[in-house]
Amino acid sequence: MTAGPARRIGVGDVVQVAEQHYCYGLGTLTLRVIELGRRERHSDGIWINLRGVELGHPSGPRQRRVLARLDALRIRPVPAPAAHLPVRPGWGCAACGHDWPCPDRRRRLLREYAGNRAALGIYLALQLADAAADLRHLSGNALHARFLGWLRGDPGGDPSQPVRPLPAAER
Repeated sequence: MTAGPARRIGVGDVVQVAEQHYCYGLGTLTLRVIELGRRERHSDGIWINLRGVELGHPSGPRQRRVLARLDALRIRPVPAPAAHLPVRPGWGCAACGHDWPCPDRRRRLLREYAGNRAALGIYLALQLADAAADLRHLSGNALHARFLGWLRGDPGGDPSQPVRPLPAAER
């Protein structure tokens, strides 16, 4: 692990921060960064607003916002496959350049949220809400197909193709 000042923190990085160096939570926080916010100068140093996916939480990955002391952040090495994250404002995949969520990220999300499709739907709906502000040129139907429509279809399929309807037993 390297100290925060030795390397700039970026989207896709996994950072760890001790309990006393972030607001608010208990224990060491491990966060995959999905958005960097503004920096704030306080009497004890420079703090940064981060949004990310908390890793290692007992109920599974969850999105959260934190204010963390910049010099207390520790960057963990991230394996290359974890880099399929959205790059704003265009919402392309940082790893492969496809529209996010890309086919690879879709497969990974299905594995990460195995057995909890509702939580995956909520996560993707939150991403859709964030993307709507950046992707104003896309219709609501196009955004829905891209972020949520694939949940009922093939995760590697083309999001522009119609999604097969739910079987009557699943409605």
